[in-house]
Amino acid sequence: MSDSLQPTYDELLARVNELSQSFKEFLTEKKIPLPTFEADSVTRYDGLTAEMFVKRQHLLDSLADLHYLVQGPSESIFNYAHNCMPDVAALDILNQFKFWSAVPLAGTATYADIAKQVNLPEEAVRRVLDHAKTLRIFADAEAGNPDAGVRHSSRSAALAQSPGLQSLVSTIVSDAGPPMTVVPQALAKFSRGKTSLPSGLDQTAFNLFHNGKYANSWDYIENDGEGEEKGWRSRNFTTFMTYLKDIFQLEAIVEGCYDWDAAGDISVVDLGGSAGHDAFVLAKKHPNLTITVQDLPKVQSVFEASVPEELKSRVSFISHDFFKPQPVQADLYLIKMILHDWPDAECISILQALRPSLKPGARIVLIEYVGKHDPVVEEGPQDGAWDSKEGSDVTKTKEPPLPRSIQQMGTSTDLRMLALFSTKERVPSAWKAVISAADERFEIAKFETNPFSFFVIIEVVWRG
Repeated sequence: MSDSLQPTYDELLARVNELSQSFKEFLTEKKIPLPTFEADSVTRYDGLTAEMFVKRQHLLDSLADLHYLVQGPSESIFNYAHNCMPDVAALDILNQFKFWSAVPLAGTATYADIAKQVNLPEEAVRRVLDHAKTLRIFADAEAGNPDAGVRHSSRSAALAQSPGLQSLVSTIVSDAGPPMTVVPQALAKFSRGKTSLPSGLDQTAFNLFHNGKYANSWDYIENDGEGEEKGWRSRNFTTFMTYLKDIFQLEAIVEGCYDWDAAGDISVVDLGGSAGHDAFVLAKKHPNLTITVQDLPKVQSVFEASVPEELKSRVSFISHDFFKPQPVQADLYLIKMILHDWPDAECISILQALRPSLKPGARIVLIEYVGKHDPVVEEGPQDGAWDSKEGSDVTKTKEPPLPRSIQQMGTSTDLRMLALFSTKERVPSAWKAVISAADERFEIAKFETNPFSFFVIIEVVWRG
């Protein structure tokens, strides 16, 4: 069947059948269990190869297209507009009021029991759950008898069992979601009639939504709340990032971003390294590394409570604002998913702040999210990695088409970046431009990107 840009109903049926059968055969061969809607279902596919992951995303694209055609163009828009905000509101309510723990994983609960646990009127509980069940989040305790109470479905059970998934919902829906509702007003106020988007953090949808109360999203996350609740969003964000690192297997990316053993005895600064999770993993595997973790002061207590005793001589913490001049001279500076959240001017400032402590030959290793890709990529190995090496003799080739469901991961994050930071998801060439603008003495020694991994790894050498 041809991969038509405008597939017909019959083409989609054939494509769904072909891809779903291939996917099922792979799962059977690898003994990977299929999820169900029952509460005891597996929560994720463990063991998908890169090739099968992409094939699954093409299957999702075809299912989405079939979904649109079955509804028809007008009705599919009507249904989406009608449901999208209630869907988000229901999920947010369930998460904020901790419905997940109000129903036992292996049992049922009455609406009155749930109302008591979440401290809401029973009517509100019923109405929220009525909608959630249409999304297969929770289920009736007895099929066809909504008054019998509530039990978990696999989707609600996944949330009940994963604080990280709960934190993801809270960060994306509760923290980043509300400012996105005023993006149209922000564009009208700050961008209408102009030839380019504003770059100032005071001209964002976030700023407009919060009436200028917070300098930026990080200020909000750090300082929202009163008393013991102050900073709860920051703690929640740390849990979210830990979960995200697991989902994207960031440990393996950090391990593979540099030849740590061949480097010999070197000093490393983990810039914005949070409570030191990545530093601990690296230090355990590579005794030749001495690592300084840098982050804001409030993270220090978490670091000190977490650092393994055997690593205290090689892994330390100092408070540091990465916009201020770097106080530690090191052989290598590791910057992971930091610049991703800032406009170009701030990214350039962060890189320039390293210069006071850079010695000739010092290296900066950047691991950054790539939500979008250049229309062409440099031809690389034939295994689909599309790696590129800076300075190599390469030819340009047309990039293989990414599944729309993968593209959507990037475009969704791109609009979120627009709302929160007046920045964007950078294509690989844009990362090169930021580094070049920071200082001509920054020389890119390695540049690797993979359209299906969502990350770019850049190794920069200081030639000052």
